[in-house]
Amino acid sequence: MTRFRSRPSGGLAIAWRKQPSIRSTVRLGLLGTAIITVLIGGVGTILISREVVVHQSQAFLLRSASALAILFARASHRFVHPFLAAAGVGRLRLIPLSSRGTPLVALPPQLPAHSIDGSLLVSGHYQSGVIHNEVFVAYPVQSSLSPNGRLAGRHPHIFALLLTRPLPSIDGPVIFVIAAVLVTAIIAVLLSDHYTAHISRTLDRLVHRANRVASGHFDDEGSDTKPQEIELAHLDDAISSMIASLRAASEVESTYILAISHDLRTPLTSIRGFAEAIIDEAVTSPTETAKTIEREARRIERLINDLIALARLRASDYTLTSQRVDLNELLNHLIETVAPVAERKGLTLSATLPNESTPLDVDPERLLQLLGNLLDNALKYARSEVLVQLNAHEFAIEVTITDDGAGMSRALQEQLFTHQLNPTPGRDGTVGSGLGLLIVGRLAALMGITVHAESPASATGGTRLTVRLPRQPTPAHSAPKTAPLTPR
Repeated sequence: MTRFRSRPSGGLAIAWRKQPSIRSTVRLGLLGTAIITVLIGGVGTILISREVVVHQSQAFLLRSASALAILFARASHRFVHPFLAAAGVGRLRLIPLSSRGTPLVALPPQLPAHSIDGSLLVSGHYQSGVIHNEVFVAYPVQSSLSPNGRLAGRHPHIFALLLTRPLPSIDGPVIFVIAAVLVTAIIAVLLSDHYTAHISRTLDRLVHRANRVASGHFDDEGSDTKPQEIELAHLDDAISSMIASLRAASEVESTYILAISHDLRTPLTSIRGFAEAIIDEAVTSPTETAKTIEREARRIERLINDLIALARLRASDYTLTSQRVDLNELLNHLIETVAPVAERKGLTLSATLPNESTPLDVDPERLLQLLGNLLDNALKYARSEVLVQLNAHEFAIEVTITDDGAGMSRALQEQLFTHQLNPTPGRDGTVGSGLGLLIVGRLAALMGITVHAESPASATGGTRLTVRLPRQPTPAHSAPKTAPLTPR
């Protein structure tokens, strides 16, 4: 997580808060995982090893008891017992049982009195189990010998052949598992530490680049080596793209400020000069001087209006009020408005419009502003004539404005409605703000219409500006309703 802080130079810088780093977080995570794994592995190994040891011990004692039962049926206990200790079978007891299965002698101290079920042994079944750390097997034996080694007569004695054995130690397997898990965890921590160090260095480099951008330095110091990880590579590309976009925006802003400053300075200098001449009573024609001041003031007013319009478009502050209008009437109104300007410039302004009405759902004020800027641009560069045409198609309406000026280059056509252009003087020497066509491009995007330029428009040059407005077919049973137009 990041936060922004101000620098003395006025820029913004990105700084890390007092929070854990990626390396420390990964270390803690791996150590925690290793501890949990050791606990789970150790406890699991203890339980599994104990079950295996118990099962193996019981199986061994049961096999031994089965073999000894056959031997004890024919031999004396005193004769066989000395060989058992040498063979490692375990502790052996012969417990005489009554006919009901009750032990006739005391059981070994490690076995409680109720641990052996004599009735189960009398019926011919064996019994095994684990008490504390002792494994035991009680196996039924019938012998013709009495406990003192004498013959038992017709009725053989019933004995419980009791074998007991301590459980083997399971410390070895448990220690081995825990040691293996710890070694694996240590290796994982070392490897992850090496990898996270690489990630941290890459992120530090990206943060350094972002801090430079935040402080106003758009010179990209990106490394020639791209990160190997796809996510970091995408982040590196995104930062490079952001820096390039900000650098371009900064250059456009600088050009924009210089152009606007120049456009404001020229009329203000003229107004100031005529004002000083009036104060000094050096004006020979007050009427002409007033007209000049008025003209320059209107130029400043147009520039300010263009700036306001462009700012509102950039802030998405424009609202569209769509209504049904007759495009023929709207174009006639626009031509009547600019006809005096064409007449003063000595230009012929003509229009070719269809006889029938051309209804369209559109915001009339915004469309008038868009077409007015295009028509002003045509009147500015035309040599003698400007032609306005309206062509209605089934799904679209095209308005073309053609002038017979010098035309423009293809590179200029591509940037005409997307970039602020350096103001160039028109045929009569007037210089605009260079924002009119940029406003046209923003309005067209807002209204969902397309505008493009074509130059040369004929063999002698000229420029054709085409506005394509999508339309919806008007229902046959409804007559179009037109909205009143207001002067621009």
